Amino acid sequence: MAFLAKQGAAGAADTRTAQACKPAVDGPVPGDSPTAAAGGGTGGGASLPSLSRKKLEKLKEKYEKKGVVYISRIPPHLKPQKLRQLLEEHGEVGRLYLAPEDPALRRKRKQQGGNSGKNFTEGWVEFEDKAQAKQVAAMLNGQQMGGKRRSAYFYDLWCIKYLPKFKWDHLTEEINYQKAVREQRLAAEVSAAKRERDFYLSRVDKAKAVTAMSERKRKRDGTTSGEQQAAADGGGSAQAAAAGSEPAVAKQQLGEGGSKDEGQQQQQQGKGGAGGAKVLRMYGQRQAKADPVTDAAAPMLSSGLLKLIAGKAPQ
Repeated sequence: MAFLAKQGAAGAADTRTAQACKPAVDGPVPGDSPTAAAGGGTGGGASLPSLSRKKLEKLKEKYEKKGVVYISRIPPHLKPQKLRQLLEEHGEVGRLYLAPEDPALRRKRKQQGGNSGKNFTEGWVEFEDKAQAKQVAAMLNGQQMGGKRRSAYFYDLWCIKYLPKFKWDHLTEEINYQKAVREQRLAAEVSAAKRERDFYLSRVDKAKAVTAMSERKRKRDGTTSGEQQAAADGGGSAQAAAAGSEPAVAKQQLGEGGSKDEGQQQQQQGKGGAGGAKVLRMYGQRQAKADPVTDAAAPMLSSGLLKLIAGKAPQ
């Protein structure tokens, strides 16, 4: 515990010493971390150098002194190193940026047998002094690039213009904005393609499900209709047979002298069994025929019929 207390006291003393030795700075210091500002860094490394207000003002003046020119046309096969070499003859050149051509145009040129090298369409060049930038733009615009006669850019013309109140940060902001827009557009296209794919797959699954349901329903309806048709055919034949047998049985029973009650009972039994159940039929006892000589109830021919047949009246 005593050892830890000594270490803590030593660290506090080092912190106070660092804070006392640190120069005073007005306002926030770019690039300084909170740990370095406090002077109590535990990494043991050197902190970032601090900038005074005077140094910041000098950097701002140097930044405001710079000028940017715009080159609207870059000759074919002209690379950034060669462009820098041509412009450094007229002034001190800082940063330089050339926009590459469309990859589709380069691919098409390669397919047609042309040069496969990378070309550029436009460019921006930063001069350390805006006065030199203005002078170079006014002097070179519309003039021949020159150089050696065997040079590939000897007959090309400069298309250059000075951009007033334009700084390099504006260019980087525009490039970053265009990059963000391109990435956002690409993400939107990918999202739309995914939605179309998901919708297409869902419709395919739904179509498969509907087809399977229709197939099952067709099979089920085909089996049911076959069974119903067979049952209907069997029931219709039974009903027709029962309906055809009922009058014949009743007529036979009545003609043979059967009682009317028994015929009605058999008809009711036949109607009750028309639904496909077993039909129970009952037959009465055959009655003896009446003798026309001895029985007065025997049927007799009329006198007109006898006179027509025999030619005489009955006695």
